[in-house]
Amino acid sequence: SNFFGSKQTISFNPKKYILASIVGRVVDIWELDPDMRICDTSNPQLSEKSFHYANAKVVLVGDSGVGKSGLGLVLTGQPFQPTESTHGRRVWTLDKQELELDGGQKETRETILWDLAGQPGYRLIHQLHLNELAAALVLFDARSETDPFAGVRHWDRALSQAQRVQGESALPMKKFLVAARTDRGRISVSRARIEALSHEMGFDAYFETSAKEGWNIPELAEAIRRSIDWDSLPKVTSTELFQRIKEFFINEKETGRVLSEVDDLYRLLLTKYVDLVDSEKLRAQFETCIGRVESRGLIRRLSFGDLLLLQPELLDTYASALVNEAKNEPDGQGCIAEEVALSGHFSMSEDERIKDKKQEKLLLIATIEEMLSHEIALREPADDGSYLVFPSQFTRENPDLPDPEGKAVIFTFEGAINNVYATLAVRISHSGLFTIDEMWKNAATYNATVGGKCGIFLREIEEGRGELALFFDTRASEETRFQFEEYIKAHLQRRALSESIRRRRIFVCPECATPLTELQVIRRRERGHDWIECNVCSERVSLLDSKERLKSIQPSAILEMDLAADIQRERETAASTIQGKIETDDFDVFLCHNSKDKEEVKKIGIKLKEIGLLPWLDEWELQPGLPWQPALEEKIERIKSAAVFVGVEGIGPWQRREIDALLREFVRRECPVIPTLLSDVPKKPELPVFLKGMTWIDFNKSDPDPIQQLIWGITGKKGFNLTC
Repeated sequence: SNFFGSKQTISFNPKKYILASIVGRVVDIWELDPDMRICDTSNPQLSEKSFHYANAKVVLVGDSGVGKSGLGLVLTGQPFQPTESTHGRRVWTLDKQELELDGGQKETRETILWDLAGQPGYRLIHQLHLNELAAALVLFDARSETDPFAGVRHWDRALSQAQRVQGESALPMKKFLVAARTDRGRISVSRARIEALSHEMGFDAYFETSAKEGWNIPELAEAIRRSIDWDSLPKVTSTELFQRIKEFFINEKETGRVLSEVDDLYRLLLTKYVDLVDSEKLRAQFETCIGRVESRGLIRRLSFGDLLLLQPELLDTYASALVNEAKNEPDGQGCIAEEVALSGHFSMSEDERIKDKKQEKLLLIATIEEMLSHEIALREPADDGSYLVFPSQFTRENPDLPDPEGKAVIFTFEGAINNVYATLAVRISHSGLFTIDEMWKNAATYNATVGGKCGIFLREIEEGRGELALFFDTRASEETRFQFEEYIKAHLQRRALSESIRRRRIFVCPECATPLTELQVIRRRERGHDWIECNVCSERVSLLDSKERLKSIQPSAILEMDLAADIQRERETAASTIQGKIETDDFDVFLCHNSKDKEEVKKIGIKLKEIGLLPWLDEWELQPGLPWQPALEEKIERIKSAAVFVGVEGIGPWQRREIDALLREFVRRECPVIPTLLSDVPKKPELPVFLKGMTWIDFNKSDPDPIQQLIWGITGKKGFNLTC
C-alpha cells in the first residue's frame, strides 16, 4: 500500500503464496506458484541469476521537536546536523544486507526507515502510513518539565489500531520507547515512571539516546536489526535485470526528478543501459518493477496521465498544507475552496513547493483525490464553486454543544481520535439516510431524510482517548435514532480499538429535563424496574433503551448506509481523477456516433465520467469555429480505445470518416474498437466488414449489463467497480 494506505484491489498473504483480488463485490482467492518468476529471455546474460528480495518497514514517530530527524540521520549512517521540524515524511535506507542462501542464491534484505512529521496538522495524514510495520520507534522529549510523554499515548494507540485493522495479515511488530536529546539535560521523569509506561503500553525496550553525541545509537540500530522477523516478511524472486530496473528508479528519485510519464522513463532506461533491447518482455518487467518499488513507498503511480511521482512524500506535504489552511480559515469552518486549492494559492513554505506550476497542479489534483478517497475531507458544492471540507479542522465554537439538548448516548473509545472523527463525519454525510446540516469544532449535526435532526460531539478525554456524544431533536423517531447509533457504533468498531469501546445511555426526565445519574439507572434496573420517578417533578421516566422501546426492531441499515457512503466516496474520487485526466489529455475512449444519437451517447459518457473514465466527445472537446479533423487527429494518437455507437439511423456520413481514421490508427496500436448498439435499435443493422467480426455490446439487453460490458472493453478489466 502507498500514500494514505491507498485503495487495494489485490492483497497478498505475507506468509503464504496466496493472494485475494476484489472485483466489484466479489473476492477471488489465488494460489501462486513460487517457482514461477518474471525473466527476460531476450537477454540471457541478465536472466541467468535470480535474487530474493525482502524489505522491512520501520517508522519513527513522536510529537514535533522531539529529535526524530536528527535521530533518523545518524541511524541511517549520515552525519548529525541540527534540523528543523520535519515537514511531510522522509524515507531512508536504514540497513541493507546481502545473504548467501542454500543453493547459491542470494537474498537482499533492506530495512527502510520512515521519518514521519509530528506536527498536529500532519497527524491526520501520517496515521495512514502505519501499516505493514516490522518495528516502530516512539520518541519523547526527555527534557520536558510539563508533559514529557506528550504524543506517546497517541502514537501507541494509533499503532495498535493499525495492527488491529490488518488482522491476521499484520506483521509481527516490535515497539521501542526512545528518549531523544538526552545530552541537553537530565531526564525529567523517574526510571520507575518510564518502566511503568513501557509495561502498560507493551514496549519491547527503552533507549536513552543523543543523536548529537552518538549515545546508544549503535545499540538502538542493533536492536532494530535483531527485532525484524525476516522469515515472516513477504519475499519476491527476481532476476538481475529486475535489480537493475529497481536501481534505475531509485537513482532517478535521488536526482530530484518529481513527475515523469512512464513512457519517458522507459526510454530513459534504454538510453542509460545500452545493452538492453526494447521488447515486450522488457516492458513487462519494467511495469512489474514499478509496482514493487511503489510498494516500498519510494514512488507513486498516479491514476491519470500515466504519470509516476518519484517523490511521493510531496503528497503528504501538500495534503498537510491544505489541512492547515482549512484550520486557519478565518470563519473557523475548516474548509478551502477547491479552486484555491488547485491553484496553489495557500500558505506553504516556498522551500517545499514544486517550482513547476503545471506539475504542482497535477500533484494537487492527486492529493485531493487521495484525501477524498480516504475520507479525510468531503467535497461540498456552493454558489461560488465546490469546497473541500475537513471535519476535524473546524474551529468555530458552539457554546451549547458541550451539553446539547437531547444528548442520548455516549461512546468512549481509544485510537486515532481525529481520524476516527473525520472519517465518521464524512461517511454519515454520504450515507444516504443523513445529510450534513452544520459543523462546529468537534461537532456536527445531520438532517435525517425521513425527518428529525441528529448530531455528534467529540471530546478528547486524554491523548488517544475520546468521548463521542450522540444527540437528537424531538422530531427524530426511535427508528432514526436506532439507525444513527448503530451506524456510529459499527464505525467505531472498525476505526477505533474495539476492545476500548464503551456505551452509556443518558436518561432525562421528559417533563423537567433533569438527567438521571448512571448509578440511579443501574440500581433501578438491577431491581427489575424499567422506569423511575423523577426526584424533581415526580414524572415517570422510562428506563427502556432504544431497542427495547421499538415495538418491532427494524432491520439494521448499516450495509445500505455503508454502500451509499462507498458509492459517494468513489464518485468524489472519480471526479478528481477526471480532473487529472483532463489536465493531461489522458482520454480513455473516443465516442464515435451519429449526430442524431448525440443525447443518448452523452448520457453514456456522463456515466463513464462518474467512475473515472474520460471519454472524448466532439461537443465536449472541440472548440466552436475550428475544423474538427485536425483536433481529432491530434488527440487520437493518445486515446486508448474507441466505441462505435449505432442507433436507429445507422452510421452517419461523418461517422464513417471517423471510423476509417480510427480503424487505421487503433489497428496500428492494437487498441480495442467496440461496436455498440444503442437502446432504440430494433435489430442489428448492416455494418462495415471490420466491425462484424468484433464482439458487440447491446443496450437493448440488461444481462449482461451493457455499461459494465462497455467498461470491460475500454479498460480490459472485467467486473470493473461499478458501485458508483
